[in-house]
Amino acid sequence: MINFETQGAVAIITFDNGRLNILTREMHKRLYALMLRFLRSDDLKVAVLTCREGQSFSAGDDLKTVHDDFADEPDWEELTVRLDRDKPVIAAVRGHCVGQGLIYLALLTDIRLATPEASFGLPEISLGMGGAGGMARLGLQIPHTAAMQLLLTGDFLSAYEAQRCYLVNEVVDEGDLLPRALELAERVARHPLLALRAEMQSYQAVCAGMGADSTVQSNRLYDWQRRALKS
Repeated sequence: MINFETQGAVAIITFDNGRLNILTREMHKRLYALMLRFLRSDDLKVAVLTCREGQSFSAGDDLKTVHDDFADEPDWEELTVRLDRDKPVIAAVRGHCVGQGLIYLALLTDIRLATPEASFGLPEISLGMGGAGGMARLGLQIPHTAAMQLLLTGDFLSAYEAQRCYLVNEVVDEGDLLPRALELAERVARHPLLALRAEMQSYQAVCAGMGADSTVQSNRLYDWQRRALKS
């Protein structure tokens, strides 16, 4: 489902739920638990978030399920993106990164690598939905015009288009994806943990102040639309 391993001061979190990595309720719950494990460890400084070879990073949520089906459970997605994340995360993306997969990419990662075949998108509007939770932050990370094209058309960006609008830092060949991500992670991990946490906390505080209220409203609107789509 989601695997966790360590390599020195680096945690490697790997989605592993079939070819498309559709995000299930259990996966959201496990991702929350693994992120907590990473953040609370005094031995781990950086994480790499990725998927197995031959899979997509994530094709998003299973839209056949809605939050009302799990009314007695916490909202694991929201708890995950609202973690007090004071350590950096590097994404290594292959295949599709869409819907909730892209939301996690935008809100949980700081440096992003992708293979040439990777694609990025928010297709919810094509299903009559809008206001995908977390996308209030997208406009803080990429140019306004690029964000609106993603949000309003439902079209996908190629890896190189994503790089041009700064959603992705580097495009690397498949065989180099994880090695390059680990190389960057190890470079970051050379720095003292206290300094990394200070940098992350300062930056996150600014971002949270600019987008927190909008994110809450987007999440509520998105959940309502998922319920309407199912009915």
